[in-house]
Amino acid sequence: MALYEITLEQSYYGQQIINRWNYVSGAIPEGVSGAFKALVGMGACPDTDIDPFGEETVFGLLKTYQNTQTHWVQAIARNLYSVTDFFTYAFPPDTNGDDASGDPAPPVIAMGFTSDRTRSDIRRAQKRFVGLTETDIGAGGVWAAGVAALLQTIGDAMGDVNAVPAGAGVITYTPHVFGREKYVVEESGKDAYRYYATEEEQLDHIALITAFDLKDQVRTQTTRQYGRGS
Repeated sequence: MALYEITLEQSYYGQQIINRWNYVSGAIPEGVSGAFKALVGMGACPDTDIDPFGEETVFGLLKTYQNTQTHWVQAIARNLYSVTDFFTYAFPPDTNGDDASGDPAPPVIAMGFTSDRTRSDIRRAQKRFVGLTETDIGAGGVWAAGVAALLQTIGDAMGDVNAVPAGAGVITYTPHVFGREKYVVEESGKDAYRYYATEEEQLDHIALITAFDLKDQVRTQTTRQYGRGS
């Protein structure tokens, strides 16, 4: 078992777009990179058993419904409690979203997903993805006809356990929310949050995810306004 963080970096009209996921793995066979296989399960990089951007993977579905101005930069997986179990995959330079159906929405507009909650002391996970087009959005910011059902497939994939072939076996990656430890930044005196110092402590502060649901209307992400970065 290991605890993983997956980071996806995208670029959209000059804005850096960051999304993160947390997974708890099953047993990792000796000689296998658990971080690499975690990215394979997301649909990020080539492997012998799962195609990049496979139609049932999180990244494959996301790419399908993001517009062509959404540029895929890199994906990073790291075992939070290992200094050697990590993997970075830079997407080919021409990797962009697939949807060319309408005018791209601005970076501040996003599709939003919220996870279920299985522990009262740990908040739900939230995801905000750019890449919508104006044809996705109906009057008042609700979804145009048929769009919600398509986008919900991304949420369904995020709620699934990723089963990744590894030699004669399979490694499972189960989605969780990892609670963070509150601390005070010495330089500024402000509160901040970080993963717990040890795997044992972190395991006491994780919550299983079984579903991600699409919000009924489009979301806004103010940190992605022009000139503000991610």
